[in-house]
Amino acid sequence: MERILIDPSHKRDVLDLRLLGFRDVIVLGRYDYTYAKPPLPFHDHGEMMEICHLASGQQFFKIAEEEFFLNGGDVLVNYPHEWHGTGIQRLGRGTLYWMIIKPPGVRGSFLGLSPSESNRLWTFFNPLPRRHFRVKPETQRILDKAFTLLKNRLPFEQPLDESQTEDILFGMNVRNYLLRYLLDLIESSRTETLPLISREVHLAVELIKRNDDEFQSMRAIAREIGLSESRFKHRFKEEIGISPGDYQLRHRIELACRMLLEGMPIIDITYRLGFSSSQYFATVFRRYMGVTPAEYRTDNSPEH
Repeated sequence: MERILIDPSHKRDVLDLRLLGFRDVIVLGRYDYTYAKPPLPFHDHGEMMEICHLASGQQFFKIAEEEFFLNGGDVLVNYPHEWHGTGIQRLGRGTLYWMIIKPPGVRGSFLGLSPSESNRLWTFFNPLPRRHFRVKPETQRILDKAFTLLKNRLPFEQPLDESQTEDILFGMNVRNYLLRYLLDLIESSRTETLPLISREVHLAVELIKRNDDEFQSMRAIAREIGLSESRFKHRFKEEIGISPGDYQLRHRIELACRMLLEGMPIIDITYRLGFSSSQYFATVFRRYMGVTPAEYRTDNSPEH
């Protein structure tokens, strides 16, 4: 059995499909973080490929020396033997799926396909036209269904029994969802470019960035760009990947990080960025960065 770290924890599920007898899609994981977590150390998966699907939130990744910033609805593919991680960036708030798949080999079968079809599918994947692309909402729903189906079967105590009707149907159902998902990724990598931001949402982003010293209400921003508040929130999340309120807070925390490293006192940063109190600022900062402002400054000082 391949050596892969399987470390489920609170708000982090890692399903080892090898325990069910899978030899193609071997791991399916999902985290759902409400607070930032420590950085993901650099690593690779040998001959295997990893697919990262950010369902919501924003996340930075680095593959070798290339940097990628994902919004909710984005997929990023790590090919075999590629060194990847988040560098010094923490794992952000949000929901992310990851899938580790193994090549079928010359005469191997992948998700029930014939050897020739299996190798053709792997050829399509390695490489895709683009490694970073958007997917349609229905693609994520397919992945949600596969994950839920598998998680509901926990614990995985033994491989599927091909003599049992329920196991046969379960295995066929899971493979169908996983294959449908992978085929959708091939199509999306060809057609679903990272979206252009509409004029209204672009203006909203500019308004948020232009007013760093006060928190604007979503109603005021919506009125300024000529949309209803509900329509504005829907459009913003659809195009950017997170809610406008979350984007507003993330922007301020990003500015706070720079100010902390420049040596600005925390109380000055608090009021410069429009937070009502240093305690509230520290609470929000920790939610996104996983550490307090003082700890962030210490951890990232030149002496460290």
